[in-house]
Amino acid sequence: MKTHDYQTFASEYASLGIEGTQYLAFRDVPKLIQKHVSGTHALDYGCGAGRSTRLLKSLGLDTVGVDTSNDMLQQARLKDTKGLYRNIKSGELPFDNESFDLVFSSFVFLEISSLAEIEKILKEFRRVLKPHGICIFITSSEPGYKGDWVSLSFDFPENKRELKTGDTVKLQFRGTNVILYDYYWTHKDFVEVIGRSGLHMQELHQPMGLETDQINWRDEAHSPPMSLYVLKR
Repeated sequence: MKTHDYQTFASEYASLGIEGTQYLAFRDVPKLIQKHVSGTHALDYGCGAGRSTRLLKSLGLDTVGVDTSNDMLQQARLKDTKGLYRNIKSGELPFDNESFDLVFSSFVFLEISSLAEIEKILKEFRRVLKPHGICIFITSSEPGYKGDWVSLSFDFPENKRELKTGDTVKLQFRGTNVILYDYYWTHKDFVEVIGRSGLHMQELHQPMGLETDQINWRDEAHSPPMSLYVLKR
């Protein structure tokens, strides 16, 4: 089941910047990469319109972006004409074993409808990572679907229930027409599937808003809207 209608929203979604609540997802990525990653060969899995790929490239990483959506890749290529972007099938990477120092993935697993598919993707990450390579993936935190955030709204009638593993959740980017549906996975779900993938947890980072961010935070000031998992091969 596909929950994100990128054919409809590709152009508008591509115009979104790394700002507001989304800023927190990427604010600390440079420090995490500096702390954990050796080498410069990076893969951005589920790169979408290339926002995260361009960020990784700005940090000096030789990055290739891959995605299952040709509509989103078209937007990525428009914004980064010299970038390398490839269309793939979910969990199938056209790269040799031990090709990358870093596999990065932002807001992909919340689009995946089963833990079995997430496990398949993580195992593929492990295959293409070099020995001691690092995977960093960003996803919504458990409180992320309940908070009052600067740039995300979950205020829909169908969300007024106690969430269970695998439930779908409706969200909208404030000030836009972009409406998406996420799958809800718990930290326990991720710990279990990471263990089965053969990757090893190095760090769980849950960023919150700081006064120095110069953003008028809402719940971001005292609750983390997303989680960053740092894994090692």
